[in-house]
Amino acid sequence: MRIAAALAVVVLAAIGASGAGATSECLGVRTCIDVPGPWVAVPARGEVLFLLECPRRQGTVVGVDSLATSRDVHVTFDGLLGGPVGPNRTTGSYAFFRAVSGRHQLGLFEPRIGCSPPPTPGPQTTAFQLTPAGPPLNIAATTLPVTPGAVRHLTLGCVRGQSLVDSWDATAFPEPVSPALAAAVHVQRSVSGGHVSITIVVSETLPHAVHALVQVGVRCAT
Repeated sequence: MRIAAALAVVVLAAIGASGAGATSECLGVRTCIDVPGPWVAVPARGEVLFLLECPRRQGTVVGVDSLATSRDVHVTFDGLLGGPVGPNRTTGSYAFFRAVSGRHQLGLFEPRIGCSPPPTPGPQTTAFQLTPAGPPLNIAATTLPVTPGAVRHLTLGCVRGQSLVDSWDATAFPEPVSPALAAAVHVQRSVSGGHVSITIVVSETLPHAVHALVQVGVRCAT
């Protein structure tokens, strides 16, 4: 526990030294809700995915940004097709982030979005209507708190009339900690009959104080 706490302090110090906190997801937007996500573990190899939504999945993402434990962590998000590029056309009520390690080292990143609130009820002009061209895939996820020694089972699927394309999982923390702690959380996914069966196994070595989270999600096609 002392070692984990020390590592967390080191990570926090590194973030503070890099001038973190000056994010731009709401820069220049008069009415904007700042929505920070948890700190998501980035594996040494491969890509991690994370879905961050506007409150109650209402409103529109007007800006995106992220913080990371290292500049080695590279973050992008998926935009929708269509032009001109802009809110309500390139973005909807959520942002789907992707992160990789450029030098194959463990890391963390905090996804952040700025959301404009939904328009108040009443007559609407074309400028406030959602674009008729939706995202190529429908994305849904749930984020669960996990505790040391826990084993959890759940099943995810698409709504009726949609087909499952793929799924993902990500381990995250409310505050930056040592990226190595993510190894204490094991997620197994299997697909059968258009549903994803998920088993989450958490090692007893995971400190209670880190309040780990696991996000599991699906991408579906109509």
